[in-house]
Amino acid sequence: MLGIAVGDLRARPVGFQQAVELRVSPEDLPDLGLAGWLEAEGQATNLGEDGVRVELQVSATLRRSCARCLQDADLPVRAEAEETYHESGEEPLITADTIDLGPIIHEAIVLAEPMRVLCKPDCRGLCPQCGKDLNEGPCECTDDDQDPRLAPLAKLLRPREE
Repeated sequence: MLGIAVGDLRARPVGFQQAVELRVSPEDLPDLGLAGWLEAEGQATNLGEDGVRVELQVSATLRRSCARCLQDADLPVRAEAEETYHESGEEPLITADTIDLGPIIHEAIVLAEPMRVLCKPDCRGLCPQCGKDLNEGPCECTDDDQDPRLAPLAKLLRPREE
């Protein structure tokens, strides 16, 4: 649990703000695939009977596979997260004067992650025939190994002879 204590904050006047700083190791959030430490900073605000409002700026580096060549790619991600925690009733709850920030940090990182990760913008990917990484150089495959069903379409790509 990535919790912060809010007992002292709740004893303060409504509107009082407390700084929040977290440094989370990759082992604490194994399902995110962190390449290094995750850092979060922000503030928690006492809302009185309405609970505690937490606003965070989260930064991390994720390790993902490139969508084209499948090599590891480190992806820096920055995200903002905010949530209001209540003492009873609605989720998320304040339990034993502690707030679990794990779910909102996880959600913020997942939502900030791009749909497609590339190791570099000009990644050439893998050869569709032999599987060689084209970033390391050309492969020995020829373009003649086309599917015969696509031959009529290939004729359209040839220049016209007049």
